Amino acid sequence: MRPNLYVALAFLAALTTACSGSQVAGERSSPSASTAESGSTAVVDVPALVGRNIDQLRRTLGAPKETREQAIGLDPTATQMKATRGQDWINTFERNGTTLVVTFDASSRKVRDIVLLGVDEDNLLRDANLSLTSPDYLVLPVMSPGNSTELIGMRVVARR
Repeated sequence: MRPNLYVALAFLAALTTACSGSQVAGERSSPSASTAESGSTAVVDVPALVGRNIDQLRRTLGAPKETREQAIGLDPTATQMKATRGQDWINTFERNGTTLVVTFDASSRKVRDIVLLGVDEDNLLRDANLSLTSPDYLVLPVMSPGNSTELIGMRVVARR
């Protein structure tokens, strides 16, 4: 009977010290309303771009870095269109210091995905106003081909 009493007393002592309030809170103030979830600090509103075609993205983001004169330009040439059928064509945009690489089908103009380049996942999510739990899109990490533990960007793909 005595061992049970000691166990019960030890349990009560542990409960009392666990809730003693002797620990100091790390944050003194409440988080402000202008956090990443509110979208007020977003550099580029990627959720607003999801589901749009490449022409709509160009109107919103401005001219891509590629030009018509480049070998791999703004849109595929007739020869490139025959060779690739226009699939997986890329335009690169720079918006407020954030680089977006947009992959699209040049025939249908449909955007396949948007990749934001960067090494800090939290900053990328905040700067792009992205949520990991959105029903409209998926957010996937893009890892370095040479080092599978090194993040080089975040890929956004429409769910529908």
